[in-house]
Amino acid sequence: MSDSAAGLRLQVEPDLTALEPTRLAVLAYLAPHALSAQAIYAVELVLEEVLTNQFKYAFVGRTASAVALSVDVATGDVVIGFADDGLAFDPLQAAEPLWPSSLQQAQVGGLGLVLVQRLAKSAAYERVDERNRLTITIDGG
Repeated sequence: MSDSAAGLRLQVEPDLTALEPTRLAVLAYLAPHALSAQAIYAVELVLEEVLTNQFKYAFVGRTASAVALSVDVATGDVVIGFADDGLAFDPLQAAEPLWPSSLQQAQVGGLGLVLVQRLAKSAAYERVDERNRLTITIDGG
């Protein structure tokens, strides 16, 4: 783990038990930045959704490696970067799921990527040198 003027840098082991320590490290880094409660909620949700998807799906059929996570606060916004060497996948191109027409038809799961995109001020994906790179910007206000 590294916390510098350039932001927070973590190597997150691809295991669901790593989510809570990662969340706590990010919250500790963000604490002095006086972000809104809505921004903190969005950061936590984005972290959980993206990391969980990476852990569950990026390394299917291959050896899992750590996910590089960066968190920076720039001009009041929170910029979260995720990089992994898993299977190529652009979460911004994922088809929007069919929305249930009633509460009885609703099922748990499947809406995480949609939520991430809706909470983001901006989002960008690229595949560089066999690595997925996802950057999500959250409005800090």
